Amino acid sequence: MKTKLLLPIAALLVVSLFLGGCATGMTPSSWNGMTSDADYAYISGGPYVYAINLETHAEAWRFQVKTSAFAAPVLTGDGQLLVGGYNNILYSLDPADASENWQFAQARDRWIGSPLVAEETIYAPNADYSLYALDMDGNLLWSFKADQSIWGTPVTDGELVYFGTLGSKVYALEVATGELAWEVEMDGAVLGSPVLQDGMLYFGLFNGALTALDSRDGNLLWQEALESWAWSGPLLAGETLYIGDGAGNLSAYSLRGDLLWKQELNGAIVGPPVLVAGEIVVGSDAGDIYFVSLDGEDVRTVSVGGQVYGPLQPAGTLILVSPTESESESLFIALDENGAQAWDFTPAK
Repeated sequence: MKTKLLLPIAALLVVSLFLGGCATGMTPSSWNGMTSDADYAYISGGPYVYAINLETHAEAWRFQVKTSAFAAPVLTGDGQLLVGGYNNILYSLDPADASENWQFAQARDRWIGSPLVAEETIYAPNADYSLYALDMDGNLLWSFKADQSIWGTPVTDGELVYFGTLGSKVYALEVATGELAWEVEMDGAVLGSPVLQDGMLYFGLFNGALTALDSRDGNLLWQEALESWAWSGPLLAGETLYIGDGAGNLSAYSLRGDLLWKQELNGAIVGPPVLVAGEIVVGSDAGDIYFVSLDGEDVRTVSVGGQVYGPLQPAGTLILVSPTESESESLFIALDENGAQAWDFTPAK
């Protein structure tokens, strides 16, 4: 079957992108992470983090990480920019000028996933198997050691914080203390970020499934097989879950697990779908960007070249795309809502 064929390919993708032999030994090779506000895009692109003015398209500043940084930076409500490096350091920068506010250097491995900021607490997942809870000044509140590396951003309902691991477990911890509320073992690794809605926790499994758990106790509510691996978690838009898989399918499910529609696209889908101007937008490793209507009936395709692994970043009326192994030297491409290239950014040497 197609799924059985693609799973070894997916395993090869993991090895080739993150060489190291174990989940905590990844080398700094990945795709660029992005975030934005109304005025700037912030890009983790190898040894530098860049701030790009969205109006002038000019570089505002760059911050050098001693090794590399690829996790998407995170803007906080109190005016910080959080950047995780492959040098095991989590940085807090001033987004205006990249001056350092503080460093958290107690982690023992790389920052692959982006932190979650909620209720004056930073929940930072690390490849050293640990979730670290910090205050907004970077002081450690508590840490929890899981069974394996944590690559996805956690989610929280204010009482519990939830995340999955490469060891195929899903955890729920007390936000105040980090005490374990429950843990469940799944059939596959959880590489991406879960989605939490109305007491239900939705996530993709690397063995090829979309899964829903009861967030109160971790009981399995339903599980639907995909045609191949799911690297990222789903997008929740309205009452529908959208998820891509390694066979190139973009699928829409109801919150009860009913398949609503499926579009067979070209190339594996690694990054999560995003919602832009009433359409689902997703990239593939064939270098294509797809604009799909919410009912799955209409599909538009734009080729940007290279391989689109990382998440797309909506930025106002733009969609920022950072292809890997592209012939262009651009760090990212800015597309308008119609998929036409508006401009691109290439760092000065």
